[in-house]
Amino acid sequence: MTMTREAQIAALEKDWAENSRWASVKRTYSAADVVRLRGSLQVDHTLAKRGAAKLWDLVNGGAKKGYVNAFGAISAGQAMQQAKAGL
Repeated sequence: MTMTREAQIAALEKDWAENSRWASVKRTYSAADVVRLRGSLQVDHTLAKRGAAKLWDLVNGGAKKGYVNAFGAISAGQAMQQAKAGL
C-alpha cells in the first residue's frame, strides 16, 4: 500500500520532530521538497535499516554492558583517530 504525498510529508515531518537521531540536524529544505524529489519507486533496504536501528540503540545507551565491543586499533594512526573520537 502506498501513501499519498501528503501522508508522506506528514510522516517525514513527524519523524524529524520526534526522533532524537535528527535533533541536531539543520535543514535548508522542507519535507515537501524531499517527497517531491523522490523517485516513483520507493526502495526499502530492510536488513540495512534494521542493522542501523540496532547499532543506533546500542551506541545511544542500549548496550547491556555499558559499552559496545569493537575491533581494536591496528595501527598507531587508527589509535589516534579512535582516541580523538572518544572510543
